[in-house]
Amino acid sequence: MARSTYGTRADDTFATMRADILAGRLTPGEKLKFPELSTRYGVGVGVLREALTRLVEQDLVRSQPHQGFQVTPLSAEDLIELTTARVAIECLVFRMSLAEGDTPWESDLVAKHHTLERTPQYDRDDPERVGDAWSRAHADFHHALLAGCRNSRLLGIATSLRDSAELYRSWSQQHFRHPDRDVIAEHRELMELALARDADAAVEALARHISHTTDILLGTDHRQESMSAGNVGSGVSA
Repeated sequence: MARSTYGTRADDTFATMRADILAGRLTPGEKLKFPELSTRYGVGVGVLREALTRLVEQDLVRSQPHQGFQVTPLSAEDLIELTTARVAIECLVFRMSLAEGDTPWESDLVAKHHTLERTPQYDRDDPERVGDAWSRAHADFHHALLAGCRNSRLLGIATSLRDSAELYRSWSQQHFRHPDRDVIAEHRELMELALARDADAAVEALARHISHTTDILLGTDHRQESMSAGNVGSGVSA
């Protein structure tokens, strides 16, 4: 029972810390010191260390030798590198998903899109913030797009890169309302192209979708560079 209670406390602490990071209550680059965290979350060092290790795996926290933990800093250079990597890998995995996905995969994709489309995008109590339920539905939909791929290694890399982008998505939430952007239409297009097995158009749409927020944040057209990286996926037969 003690083990189960410990695991539950670690899970709860992980979830609370993750929410605090994504909501900006723990800010990018902030040092995470055990005494302060213990007081804040009411748990011991062991629970905190387990939660922090899981956050490191999602690239929301970084661990530095002799310096401890800190919330992952944000930078334009890292965002560009991350976006380019995501376009290259996710487009490759998406193309494989379209080639290998079966009827149950299609059904799951439709269900995940339905949930995403029907979930309110903004928090009821804080209309300027994207809601947690929508964020979960958004992640589930993007995972469903790639889930037809049978290469678990590539799928794991793609998932890890998406996790790494979570902090940037959180800090760019206002850009979902950018006048040049229709996120609902982008998601529907991705689903429809996937179901049609139109691999070339689907991969191009995914590259645009991934790069769009980066373009807005940086005030540049990063899509051209990222979409050329997406050509990595073109070598996989549909």
